Amino acid sequence: MYVVDASVYVCRIVSSEEHHEVSKRFVDDLCASQHAVLCPEILLPEVSSALARNLDDTALAEQAARVIRNLPGHRFVTVDKQLAESAVEVAARHRLKGMDAIYVALALRQNARLVTLDDEQLHRAPSGIEAVTPQDELEAVNLRGRGPLTSSKG
Repeated sequence: MYVVDASVYVCRIVSSEEHHEVSKRFVDDLCASQHAVLCPEILLPEVSSALARNLDDTALAEQAARVIRNLPGHRFVTVDKQLAESAVEVAARHRLKGMDAIYVALALRQNARLVTLDDEQLHRAPSGIEAVTPQDELEAVNLRGRGPLTSSKG
C-alpha cells in the first residue's frame, strides 16, 4: 500500500521537471498494478495549485485534479479530526510543513510506504515510516525479485 505525495503527481505532469520521466513511469506502473494508493483529499488542491501557479494554466490544473481523482487503485481519504491530530504531532516532532505532515501521518496510520520527491519528507519522516523516491521504489521492487511494479501485488 502506498501514500504518494503531490510532488510526484506534479512532476509526472510537468515534462520540464527534473524527475518527470521517473515520476511518470512510477505512477503509470502503479495505476497498472493492483496496489492500493491512499490519497489525502488535500492532494487534489495541492496539485491543482502547483500547476496553476507555476504554469499559469487554469484548465490544466482543473483537468489534472479530475484525472487524478479517477486513477485506478486510488482511494481518497478525508482529513478528519484523528488524521489532523496525528499530523499535528508529526509536524511538531519532525519539523514538517503542515500539508507534508498529513501525508506522513496517513502513511503511518495505514502502515503504507510514502513515495515523495520532497526532501523534508524523505529525511524527516519518523522511523516508523518508509519514505522513498519514485526511483528508489521502482529499483526496490526489482531488487525484491517482483519484477516491474506492474507485475507485483499488494
